[in-house]
Amino acid sequence: MDEMTSLRHRLERALGGRAIEELWPEPRALVGFEAAVALSVDRALARRAFDKLRAGSRLLPVESAVLEVAIRMARPALRIERGRLPPHSFLEMEEAVRAILLAQLPGIASLGFRWGIPLATAFQVAPRVLVTSAHVADRLEQEREDLTRGNFVAHFDADDRHEERIVSITGVLVRHPSEDVALLEMEAEGPLDGGLRLARRPADSRARRVLGVGYPLYGDGHLPWVDSLFEHVYGVLRASPGELMGAEGERLFHDCTTLSGNSGSPLFDLSTGLVIGVHSSGKFAWRNTAVSTRALLSNEFIRARASCWD
Repeated sequence: MDEMTSLRHRLERALGGRAIEELWPEPRALVGFEAAVALSVDRALARRAFDKLRAGSRLLPVESAVLEVAIRMARPALRIERGRLPPHSFLEMEEAVRAILLAQLPGIASLGFRWGIPLATAFQVAPRVLVTSAHVADRLEQEREDLTRGNFVAHFDADDRHEERIVSITGVLVRHPSEDVALLEMEAEGPLDGGLRLARRPADSRARRVLGVGYPLYGDGHLPWVDSLFEHVYGVLRASPGELMGAEGERLFHDCTTLSGNSGSPLFDLSTGLVIGVHSSGKFAWRNTAVSTRALLSNEFIRARASCWD
């Protein structure tokens, strides 16, 4: 499937039968923030670009970009509170899969300074072991004194079965030699007896429904539609549905809406409830990269440290 056909299919699935104009209101008669949201994406340009895409015409870069933004605007960034996924059509899955996924949410942590400055996301792969991005681990080691003093912590949210838990990070156990992923050691155990369930053979086919779960953070330069999507609330656990856009080697490409702070987030396969990747980086409103769990499995030290392989 070529890129333009893939873009059209992803956009049509995200719209779910809605007209693209429905993603934002007419600017006229709006004031303040609502007007800013309406004007932050060119409504007419999006309509023209979608028409060209359906007709099979070649898109300009700006037209491709506005349609990628439309995909993000069409999907929610759902807040997870007390371990509960809110009901939404984008989160439809088999009940058995939902149960598998929900059981893992307590093991996802906000990673940052003890005094409340968040940096990224991490998640349990063993009682006292977290996985996150290697570039996040590098940041921790650059602040060696704070790391030694226990000032970097994993903050696990409370839910109906677990109390809020804040655990110090004691060090970096290992970095993958070629991929952006690393293991961290905690001073004490996290909420899960083991860890999140990692796929031994992660599916990487295009259009596979996936879910990124992490702690997106505010960043300078966000357009008003981003603030609208996140309801001006950042640094809380959110579920961002999306699709796989392909794979290359040990890397998965996806289009879940991610921001600064999502580095280290688990990427779930919505057909199995298993983790298939660790979110690494992204070009905003275009394409994100996750490290496949295949890369973790192929590294002997990481494979041995992770408790739950499926």
